[in-house]
Amino acid sequence: MYEEGAKSNRGSLLSAAASALLLLPLSAGASDLLRRSLISLLQVFLSLFFLVFSILLSPVLPIPIPTTTHSSSPGSTCASRALSHVLSVVSLLPVSSRKYDIVRSLADRLLDENLRFDAELNRRVLADAFSQTVRRLEATVAADEWGLVGAAVKKGMKRWWPAVMVRNMAGEEAFDGAKAEKLASELVWLGEKMVACGAVGEAVVRWGAATRLGHRAVSADARLQVALVRVTVFLLRHANLMQSEEAKGAAEEQEKNISHIHMAILKSWLPLLCRASNGTETPTLNSREKAETVRVLEELIAKLSWEQQEEVLVLWLHHFAASPDSDWPNLESYYAQWYSDSRKLLIN
Repeated sequence: MYEEGAKSNRGSLLSAAASALLLLPLSAGASDLLRRSLISLLQVFLSLFFLVFSILLSPVLPIPIPTTTHSSSPGSTCASRALSHVLSVVSLLPVSSRKYDIVRSLADRLLDENLRFDAELNRRVLADAFSQTVRRLEATVAADEWGLVGAAVKKGMKRWWPAVMVRNMAGEEAFDGAKAEKLASELVWLGEKMVACGAVGEAVVRWGAATRLGHRAVSADARLQVALVRVTVFLLRHANLMQSEEAKGAAEEQEKNISHIHMAILKSWLPLLCRASNGTETPTLNSREKAETVRVLEELIAKLSWEQQEEVLVLWLHHFAASPDSDWPNLESYYAQWYSDSRKLLIN
């Protein structure tokens, strides 16, 4: 008991002494030394912080050597694995590489030839490739967010010490916009191949499930927004066609499943359509494409349940009203008609 009391007293005395030292007036030199020490500690902490996140979020640069494990999946075959490897290399190679066109041409050739022999092979491989490309794109956009945070922190730090001290701080890598745009354009390419083999529905499902990417796209780089809008418009158009073709003899459960798929893609990507930039060098869509997309949106919404329509229209109005730079897509007429019909239901 005595030892514990002594330790407690010593701790109290040290704490009081430290507090007294902090309250003592410091000379200009001591104050400057203390400030520099605190700044150095802050620099070390932030460097470690951004280093960890850059390791976690940055994509692996070297192209991994593919494995040839025969038991990778139940339906795996030599042909499917080889095609998957080709599509993976297409996704990982930069457009600037002189080998990119060669490998992509090989992928086109193999996919087109498969249509004459086994379209199901294309369906499985393309669905996996589409999902992997979406994940890579999301990782690239996420890295951009941390790059912006690092840039903002460094900008503030330069007010207190020379720029050379923060030059090598982790997290300063610039956003790889060219890579993100490439991945987005490849999603359209993969989607077109999936249309040819009757698997575009899988692309619609996976794009609708990419909720985090859709959320990040709202504040993404303007050029990337253009590419993502084109992917979304392409898949919305085919989602509407999928609804028309599958609903003819579909059971009630299938219709509910289709409605769920379309709700997912609308909720994930309608905010981007409302808030996206008009583009930097070229417009996102021409006037004909914009009008066609509005028509597709109205048709998709009309096929939803009444409560689902309300949810989508409320989402549209929120983001449409909050976007100062874009007046598209304008669903005002549809909103007014839906409200009029809702009022009639209330009266009846």
